[in-house]
Amino acid sequence: MEEKKKGTFRIKRETHTVSQQVKDNLKAYNKIKKQVIEAMGDEELTIPQIAAKLNMSQPDTLYYVMSLLKFGTVVAAGIDDMDEYYYYKLKK
Repeated sequence: MEEKKKGTFRIKRETHTVSQQVKDNLKAYNKIKKQVIEAMGDEELTIPQIAAKLNMSQPDTLYYVMSLLKFGTVVAAGIDDMDEYYYYKLKK
């Protein structure tokens, strides 16, 4: 049974190709994700603060921070005094 599974995965890997556009998109996503992580450092920052550090639009910044939140790289650290924005920090 185990041998059959290995064969299936091998065949799938050999026959299924990923387009160059998908590879390029993943590279770009990972590059920006790394920039967001580096910009956050050890600080607790809001989306507008992260966007300003990266010179990126707030909607784009929100997308990347929420993807990091979804996969457990970032956690919400509280809310600002005006109850407008959450602070986010890297999970230790």
